[in-house]
Amino acid sequence: MSGNPTLRPRKRFSAATATIAATVTLSASLSAATVPQGGDRIPAVHGTTFADVKVDLPQALHGKVGIFVIGFSQDSRDAVTTWGKKLAGDFYDSPNVAYYEMPVLASVPKLLRGFVEGRIKASVSDRGKPHFLPITDNESAWRSLVHYSNPDAPYILLVDERGDVRWQSQGPPTDAIYAALRHQVDELRPH
Repeated sequence: MSGNPTLRPRKRFSAATATIAATVTLSASLSAATVPQGGDRIPAVHGTTFADVKVDLPQALHGKVGIFVIGFSQDSRDAVTTWGKKLAGDFYDSPNVAYYEMPVLASVPKLLRGFVEGRIKASVSDRGKPHFLPITDNESAWRSLVHYSNPDAPYILLVDERGDVRWQSQGPPTDAIYAALRHQVDELRPH
């Protein structure tokens, strides 16, 4: 059977396919995080965290860098929460890093928005509430800023104290992407 010519090409094809798949996967991992070329600034946010603390962005970032994990749908919630837990482990009490999980609720009808916010708030721990900041306006500006393409993906922005985007990514917090974020935070934050 080893002389059967139909088996050899299949084996070579499988090896070639595996090599191509590995290359595509590596390329996708590396391209998942980007460093913007400049000019991208977050829209102003005048909101209240789930801990009832008023936040005005970008003013609240003075002397800090900001990490924003933005979700546009209920299905992005689990990945946003995973990001939030990782960020809390490293930056919960950081004096020079502000991070927020930011559900975008601007498209939720105002009549239902309070109900939706209440359900989300009830699911957030007391420890997480100071870092949970709903976005209730400028949804189109946020979509443009994050290069929105998948409603169920979390979008991650690292911004400087002026609100300029310095790094961004989307998707779950893989080890490689989280390490890249940590590196960028270390490069950017005041020491």
